[in-house]
Amino acid sequence: MNKKIIPTSDFLFARPSALFGQARLFDFSGTFDEYNSCATPEEADEKAMFADWLAVGNVIESVTRKQLEEADQEEEAA
Repeated sequence: MNKKIIPTSDFLFARPSALFGQARLFDFSGTFDEYNSCATPEEADEKAMFADWLAVGNVIESVTRKQLEEADQEEEAA
């Protein structure tokens, strides 16, 4: 079974490593508060909407595949 990477809409948020997570405990000045950015708000909106539609499409594909598999199993059982 091939695993798909499910897109998310959190691309504007940084994904720190465990080491950065530990370092944030002592980051009292907010040095590690860095986020991914886009050149314009329109670009950020475009990327967010695209990621949202990819996620919706993946959910629809997943549900459709599951329904087809269940229908095949019902046909085999009958």
